[in-house]
Amino acid sequence: MAELYGQAGMGEAMLDENTIPLIQVENLKKYYPVRGGIITHTTGYVKAVDGVSFSVMRGQTLGLVGESGCGKSTVGRQLVGLEEPTEGRIYYNGCDLAALQKNKKEMQRIRTKLQMVFQDPYSSLNPRKHIFEILAQPMLYHGISGKDTAEKDILKIFDMVGLPRTALGRYPHEFSGGQRQRIGIAKALSLNPEFIVCDEPVSALDVSIQAQILNLLKDLQKELGLTLLFVGHGLGAVNYVSDCIAVMYLGKIVEYGKAKEIFNNPVHPYTKALLEAVPVPDTQEKKKERRLLQGEIGSSTNPPEGCRFHTRCPYAQEKCRQEVPALTSLNCVDAKKGGAHMVACPVVLSGVGEAVHG
Repeated sequence: MAELYGQAGMGEAMLDENTIPLIQVENLKKYYPVRGGIITHTTGYVKAVDGVSFSVMRGQTLGLVGESGCGKSTVGRQLVGLEEPTEGRIYYNGCDLAALQKNKKEMQRIRTKLQMVFQDPYSSLNPRKHIFEILAQPMLYHGISGKDTAEKDILKIFDMVGLPRTALGRYPHEFSGGQRQRIGIAKALSLNPEFIVCDEPVSALDVSIQAQILNLLKDLQKELGLTLLFVGHGLGAVNYVSDCIAVMYLGKIVEYGKAKEIFNNPVHPYTKALLEAVPVPDTQEKKKERRLLQGEIGSSTNPPEGCRFHTRCPYAQEKCRQEVPALTSLNCVDAKKGGAHMVACPVVLSGVGEAVHG
């Protein structure tokens, strides 16, 4: 077998890894049909993802944050091939994944490079198989390991993720939640990936365990040179592990930029609200008035006209109800270096939005 996590296959790319994103998404859409009537027919569509574009450079982490139902997990599932886009393009290392569907052998090789860590690891583990079987079977099928080297390679991965070597013969129900998430990470690593989608990997864990898993992901990325998409609810955990952050609301990205810039200088009202929802230990901070959002996230089946956030935004104007805002650079950083701070808010972009981030 090729050396686990070695450079095998890296030289195949004919592109400059320093300038070409490992993952590039262009105008990605995912609509789910809504069926009804006595004679079943399509009555509408759930617009889970509605025109999303971003890129992730090799070795970086992009944080995708937003409320439940905003479409962030759907984006992640499409990136690893669990769902097909309704429209748009997904490029891996400069190659259009849709165009590679006809080449089954090449697509099979690429699928091993795109892996996912799920929010609920127990649901992604076969309860009838012990951990060695769960990890070894995909490795043997894809030729990552041979029968004589599989156990050695799995033990190496166990050491990476902090699992005891004596756990190989145990079943998923015999582990704690934190240990099962480590198994989920080990399962993703077992196919020697380059890109991993972490779909809210710590939201179901205790706070102390959350910190351990976040630190583990950061260490693994540094050690193995992984590229990550980290999906989360709150800006706190996402900011800790991410290089860049994209904030989603109702199927669209409303703000994008470097993690420090988004966390320290948010400009979109929705991003501000997410940041103010982060718990703070300082009693002085607690005394400050918090501008919490009112109402619930809108319907993905019948989203509001214009800016989709205007129904909950305290700064909404008439143009917000009429025009769909485009994601536009604020020119805070050189856009050519991938550091542009971008926002989709007509109030902020028109210069009237000083009160938004004041």
